[in-house]
Amino acid sequence: MTAVFDPVVRRYFRGKKVLVTGGSSGIGEALALAMIALDAEVAVVAHRPEKLGRAVTEAKARVFVCDLSDAAQTARLAEQMLAEFGTPDVLVNNAGFATYRPFEQIPADEMEALLSVNLLAALRLTRALLPGFIARRSGAIVNMASIAGRLPLTPNMAYTAAKHGMVAWSECLSYELARFGIQVNVICPGRVETAFFDHETFRTRAERPETRYTVPLERVVAGTLAAIARGRVVTYIPWTLALFAWAKSAFPFIVGPFYRRLVLGRVETLYQSQNR
Repeated sequence: MTAVFDPVVRRYFRGKKVLVTGGSSGIGEALALAMIALDAEVAVVAHRPEKLGRAVTEAKARVFVCDLSDAAQTARLAEQMLAEFGTPDVLVNNAGFATYRPFEQIPADEMEALLSVNLLAALRLTRALLPGFIARRSGAIVNMASIAGRLPLTPNMAYTAAKHGMVAWSECLSYELARFGIQVNVICPGRVETAFFDHETFRTRAERPETRYTVPLERVVAGTLAAIARGRVVTYIPWTLALFAWAKSAFPFIVGPFYRRLVLGRVETLYQSQNR
């Protein structure tokens, strides 16, 4: 896999200590494996270690077990990390999940878990590890958001709200930490076919035309590593999503009605499948 990476990426990650949350599958697992192949020392955080891919364990990544939706567990994770692994050079806040429900149907505990895992977990862990970054005057904090962090997508509004918050927080953090030599990267990929979509609300929803457009996992990994190595604050994968997000903001009277019809269609399809 390293053959696709240019020398800038190879040099950047060689010998780096990297922590990846949500490292048991999908983007997190693929990033961890790529960084190990690039001679980085990698640790992953997993809520359910039994779901860790064999490739990660065989590659000898360090594994920390934590439910990042739990503030107390996250605090203990940070203490254990600092004692056993040290302050990472690169922190990748990748853990996340989504469901596919309209706001009026989402259970309160599910809504809180979505906001906690997709946003608050990254804030908590970053805040706990940040003193080490600042003392060292270097490092990278990488936040895996989504195109849903730039465009309002629903019927999964809690996930979208969390990712909007992550994008805004990342940009603010990039300004605050620049004086300490710490870079912040936020990644906004499109739809990637991973275990992310295993939740029953995705499996049972009616098919929509836009779900056919997916981004290969390898492309997300390569784009993320390049963004980190080159210090890009915001990265869209693919880059055409940046163009669409810009057009929606720059030409709201042209793009807005089209986008509104798209999202209204998604909502209507869901309710029709429920016979409501």
